[in-house]
Amino acid sequence: MMTAGTASVQARSASALYGMDDARRDDGLLRNVVLDLHNGERESLGLAPLQWDETLAADAQRYARTMARTGVFAHSNRANRSTPSGENLWMGTRGLYEYVAMIGGFLNEKRLLRRSGKLPDISTTGRWQDVGHYTQMIWRGTHKVGCALGEGAQFDYLVCRYFPAGNVFGQGPLDADSAVLAPGGR
Repeated sequence: MMTAGTASVQARSASALYGMDDARRDDGLLRNVVLDLHNGERESLGLAPLQWDETLAADAQRYARTMARTGVFAHSNRANRSTPSGENLWMGTRGLYEYVAMIGGFLNEKRLLRRSGKLPDISTTGRWQDVGHYTQMIWRGTHKVGCALGEGAQFDYLVCRYFPAGNVFGQGPLDADSAVLAPGGR
């Protein structure tokens, strides 16, 4: 019989088998990496920096733990979020990925952005979802972010919440009028 503790040891041991160290993890490091990467990109575009929000982080933590417990990787129901917010999700093998790699996955979508586009016609692939994490990061009207990590038996689940939500259809991430208080896309 495998217990949660046994699964945890086995998941961690897999990284040791391949000569990889477990990624360093703590809440302060997560906050710093999230703000550094988000705000570095926002600064390069002339946008105001995001502020860390503990309420958003706590809400993200509840959902990250739910995904870790159930193993179901899917966006949360907007009605279940304590604050109306946008949401970025990431999932990867437990313990292997640094926070920089997780957020870097969102940033990597920049290469597919049609900068002059409006949602949903904003990606060079024709699928707005292919740039949706990145556009939420840089959405001009978004001012706050909070993220958390849930560690499942095999996978890590990162949840980032954004307020106000971005990815509003008919708008672009850099539009001056993109500040809306109602939730938009994911």
